[in-house]
Amino acid sequence: MSKRIKIFVGSFGSGKTEIAINYSIYCRKSYAKVAIVDLDIVNPYFRTREAKDTLNFKDIKVIAPEGEMAYADLPLISPEIKGLIQNPDYCLILDVGGDDAGAVVLGNFSYFIKDLDYEMLLVVNSYRPFTQSVPQIKQMAQEIENTSRLKINGIVSNPNLSSQTDEKIIKQGDIVIRQVAQEMKLPIKFLCIDERFSQKLKTENFKEPVFYIKRFMKLPWE
Repeated sequence: MSKRIKIFVGSFGSGKTEIAINYSIYCRKSYAKVAIVDLDIVNPYFRTREAKDTLNFKDIKVIAPEGEMAYADLPLISPEIKGLIQNPDYCLILDVGGDDAGAVVLGNFSYFIKDLDYEMLLVVNSYRPFTQSVPQIKQMAQEIENTSRLKINGIVSNPNLSSQTDEKIIKQGDIVIRQVAQEMKLPIKFLCIDERFSQKLKTENFKEPVFYIKRFMKLPWE
């Protein structure tokens, strides 16, 4: 993906944050300056800000509320976000909250993004409750576009059932996502697979480029 600004959107629990974090680390190999913006006001647990120390150690700038406002459901740092959006020196990743509700915050920045070099990617896990069928996924995509006032340019396939995931589950879930991509006339940019399968699965068994991801997000009781 050559676009300077990458926006990850999708349903609640689709895996957006995990993918955004992994992708920011991947981008750091090619870009001198990488920043990731936490725009998630929906999910109280899986937020980019939880991995801030890890990302900072890898020299990735994390933009998120701090201190007492770390879990605030408000876009408190708009000027800094706008500055990064307009700064051509930065590869910028935006981690957006789930569904159209999360896309409301993104819509606040659409005026600054729409004419720039951006790519908005829809992350889909076809095993989540409201994205298990082609019509459900298409409806969600339309709602996100309407709310964010930006266009989805591609799809990220992320079929999994957490610890129950195996090769069969990945392949079956990916079939639904490929059907969506075909109907929406959008490319599947890559297929996400947990890194624990990196030695077990052959990438040639899949039709899309495979992006192995590491799990950074954990629930408070884990």
